Amino acid sequence: MIESENRLGIQLESSVKSVEVHLPTEGSRELSLSPLASTLRSQLRDSLQIPKGFVSGAGHQPINLHCGILAKFIAASNAAQAHGPTGCWVHFLSDQDVVDPFRMDLPVREPNGNVRRTSLRIAVEQAQLSSDAIPFARPAQRTRRPDIETIASTTASNALDQVIAAMQDACDSPNAGVQMARAMMQCASRWINPPCAIVESRSLLACDGAQSILEKIFAAPEHCASIFNAALKIDLRAARPLRENGARSEVPVWGVRADGCRERIDAVEAQRRFESGFPLLPRAFLASGLMRLTCDLFFHGTGGVRYERVGERWWRDFLGIELPEFGYATATIVPLPIDLGLDFDTHAMQHPSWREAWWDPTRLDRHNEESPAMIEPNRAALLQRIADAPRKSTQRRAAYRALCDHINALRQSRSAELSSLEIADEKSKSIRAQIALANDRSWPFLLVKDGAIDLMAKSIRNQVLQR
Repeated sequence: MIESENRLGIQLESSVKSVEVHLPTEGSRELSLSPLASTLRSQLRDSLQIPKGFVSGAGHQPINLHCGILAKFIAASNAAQAHGPTGCWVHFLSDQDVVDPFRMDLPVREPNGNVRRTSLRIAVEQAQLSSDAIPFARPAQRTRRPDIETIASTTASNALDQVIAAMQDACDSPNAGVQMARAMMQCASRWINPPCAIVESRSLLACDGAQSILEKIFAAPEHCASIFNAALKIDLRAARPLRENGARSEVPVWGVRADGCRERIDAVEAQRRFESGFPLLPRAFLASGLMRLTCDLFFHGTGGVRYERVGERWWRDFLGIELPEFGYATATIVPLPIDLGLDFDTHAMQHPSWREAWWDPTRLDRHNEESPAMIEPNRAALLQRIADAPRKSTQRRAAYRALCDHINALRQSRSAELSSLEIADEKSKSIRAQIALANDRSWPFLLVKDGAIDLMAKSIRNQVLQR
């Protein structure tokens, strides 16, 4: 693990905070696939035309990746490379989720000089599509640079140009999701070898083995939904329950509407669409299980670590398949403040907040690093009088009034300082907001210095090779 942070939690010298990789241990489920799982793996690989040999993989939605997501692709690439010419890795594309591949978050400068995060679109909106259209349903298209002059740094402007160029190179893709996936692999080519395949969610369900799973779901939809919902008790936030309604029970696949939005469908409708050739997309538990079965080693991020325990319970209890173990990789890396256009004076944060000083004006006499729990002697004595007096007694009320008079007297004697502090407090709030931007780990990796990502990639490579 690589760590670096200062007392205020502001990353100023090094943008690499942490890198973490976890690999399945020897003797894990990967080494003992059941005959059913082994057959399904062979069918998946044959259908997807994945080369023979060791296969690793990772997947994500088609968005501008941040370093935490990039980490698992670097891990998958290195795992394949470690097996020499017989190794390859697969980029699994979760193009069934509600994201817009043509959006990129960047820092922009406001008229008051502060920086804020905004989402810029680098292609023309498609009028016939909903704003919630999924990447699978969005067409690939030529990109354009947004007409904006307030991008906060040269680094951010260059990152935008790099993504636009990469998206333009991939505009012959079958859809916007694949276009973004190809663009991200191009932008990350310094750290990632090209995948042997980019596999869309729809492609997973088109495989021979996956079709047999769909048939099992269609044959017993209520039982499928019941087992799915029972598995959710492990983590109720992992997914929404499936509606149980006999033959009309909801199934773990998405339908796609004419406006490009995904929709929840029941077994009867799903089977009708499947038989008619309309697209069906796997929902998360179904998709991730197929990904894990395809690979000798699949890498999740930290989110997948949580919800996968729910998904594999459903696979075991409904389909009778024990999924292989998986690895995970993640990192927390933030851009340097200067690369976000940030410039703030942390000395302005060394005073107490106006609220702290209003309730205890003696805080004005203490440095910010001193304990706020310190109580000045007069206040401490009055609080003790209150505590010692019987509840609801005259003495207790008198002690409380004396405490209020003491605080009001301090406020009056320090009124000028309190007024000045109230003005400074607004500036402090602004600085805290800028600090939050500086510590945001979800900025696109193209805003991070190559050297910082080099450190991350080296750490991941070393941990993968120790397997």
